[in-house]
Amino acid sequence: MNRRGKINLAKLAVILALLAVIGWWAVRQMDLSGVVDRSVAFFREAGPWPFFGAMALLPLLGFPISPFTLAAGPVFAPVLGLERVILFALLAVVANVALSYWIAARALRPLVMRIVKSFGHTLPEIQPNATWPVILLIRIVPGPPFFLQNYLLGLARVPFGIYMLVSTVVPAAYLAAVIVFGDAFMRGDRRAMIGAGLIFLVAGAILHLTRRFLARKKKGTERAGRGKDE
Repeated sequence: MNRRGKINLAKLAVILALLAVIGWWAVRQMDLSGVVDRSVAFFREAGPWPFFGAMALLPLLGFPISPFTLAAGPVFAPVLGLERVILFALLAVVANVALSYWIAARALRPLVMRIVKSFGHTLPEIQPNATWPVILLIRIVPGPPFFLQNYLLGLARVPFGIYMLVSTVVPAAYLAAVIVFGDAFMRGDRRAMIGAGLIFLVAGAILHLTRRFLARKKKGTERAGRGKDE
């Protein structure tokens, strides 16, 4: 690296250090507890319908669903009860995955098909006997964000009933755990936080075992296919 490049890097380091100091000072001066309390009060006064409606609609545009699940417990559990908050959040997810499927299968698919066809290709089709494993793998293997998974499965036009079942059951445990944790954290309830952590662990273990099972099943199918070819 030449001398000019080293000088530019040094300037950048000084600027970043100054920004870090300013940010640290701003956080120290800010009443974070007051900001959180005012935010909770604002959303609570707005009511559950705008909140859970936004939870259903904004992820269609790629907005992450996690901020809603983290905020739902602290905002609405004191007024609605934790069970209703979890139920409303699940209904928002159901609405979201259903709308995502409709948008992908009805509105986006014709456009995507024309684009793919212009390159001399066709959209891949999922065989009926592979529907369950494919949907499960897409839902439980880390990779594309949730909204993109919805659109991919909608474009593939997987059976709607299986899609809805897997798309709501798989994230349900994590969603409930996050809501319970958020509410417990705001109340300082350590037992409830530990309970939410245990839900995370159990759900993670189940998904891990399911991934291993599907991977073994896929390898067995591939070996059987190679055996027939030989």
